Amino acid sequence: MVSSMKVCVVTGTRPEIIKLSSIVSKLSKRNDIDFEFLHTGQHYDWEMWEVFIDELKLPKPHQFLGVKSGTHGKQLAKVIQRVESVLRASKPDIVVVEGDTNSALGAALAAQKLGISVAHVEAGCRSHDFSMPEEINRRLISQCATLNFCPTKNTAVNLLAEGILPDQIFLTGHPLVDVLYKSLDAASKSDVLERLSVSPREYLCLTIHRAENVENFEKMLNIFKALKEIGKEIVFPIHPRTRKSLKKFGLWPPPKNVKATPPLSYFDMIKLVKNAEYVLTDSGGIQQESFLLEVPCITLRENTEWVETVILGGNFLTGTSYDRILLAVKKVEENLREIRATIGKHKKVFGEKGVTDKILQILLDIDLIQKVKTKGFRRKLSKMSEFGLPELVAKKAEDITSENKDAIIQLVFDPDGRPHLLKKRSTVKKGSTLILYRFRQLSYNH
Repeated sequence: MVSSMKVCVVTGTRPEIIKLSSIVSKLSKRNDIDFEFLHTGQHYDWEMWEVFIDELKLPKPHQFLGVKSGTHGKQLAKVIQRVESVLRASKPDIVVVEGDTNSALGAALAAQKLGISVAHVEAGCRSHDFSMPEEINRRLISQCATLNFCPTKNTAVNLLAEGILPDQIFLTGHPLVDVLYKSLDAASKSDVLERLSVSPREYLCLTIHRAENVENFEKMLNIFKALKEIGKEIVFPIHPRTRKSLKKFGLWPPPKNVKATPPLSYFDMIKLVKNAEYVLTDSGGIQQESFLLEVPCITLRENTEWVETVILGGNFLTGTSYDRILLAVKKVEENLREIRATIGKHKKVFGEKGVTDKILQILLDIDLIQKVKTKGFRRKLSKMSEFGLPELVAKKAEDITSENKDAIIQLVFDPDGRPHLLKKRSTVKKGSTLILYRFRQLSYNH
């Protein structure tokens, strides 16, 4: 008798539970696989993880590993140790992780060391800011992953640029698309606006949780000064770490126009974001959700892993500068209708409904996983139109640049998928794929 494929999904935080919920839900209902669900306990308060399990009607994790808080080193070490112990006993065929948390990295490392395949959902996101722990985590996970599920064309290109083989990269879109759109009906029934005594489009939504912001007094002081100057009613679902830091800095309570609330459920949060005039955040997930909901976003960071939302005109980076925050607020408030319309034209940047099924079709193909894992085959670049990278019949590189005077050749891949070192007078093989930068924006050109 042939044993069924065994899939282990590991989560550790609120965003991972939400973004993997459609995958977990479908895997748990299949009779042809052996499914295991682990939660590391990186987020361990009820309102930071269990409420989302209940609300999204997910099965309870088979094991709760109780990692909890700690320094990055201690937390990561606990994840590796405790996930490894489970994997040694259960021996899954593949481990699924999402995003860029210590839980995701720890699980990926534990699996890789045991020779177990790793699937990375939300692969290829890059902020290029190595002061962010998340940037280090996501790059290391890419090196562990057998299957990289990329949410956008840009994320696929990032992995190609880092030397990840084309046969390990799958442009699927982001499962958050399925999760969010499926949740809209339930979210519409939330009474969160009534509970908070706010009306649609007459308030702003604020979230701040990143350590580089909440653990820096000057940055939080600048943000609060800007919020006070904005003057409008601002709803602030507050992360426990943020509240703790604000009290330590003597910045609690926040300005009078800022209404702080405990963390909200997912449906409440969707309703709150969808009906806000605009949002201010340092969260990657809120940047995605606001874009999908056609709500302008001001991001309180110097960079973002979701560069597409900035390039397409729905997201504005300000850092924590008082002047830049107010400048962005002015721009958004003066152009709200145009920004919403622009977002509406591009909201499929993260894919269309059905992302979950695309991922599962690949994830559950055990023969494909073995081929990729053993490097037994390589997808030809002639089939890489799925990345939005057209096959080019190339002449000399200098001729290509003369035809695209405003473009810079970023990468060249030979027809067999190997990166090509481009010199001043190189001749590029027929059938090669070129990736060009145009006006500092990624474009994919013939």
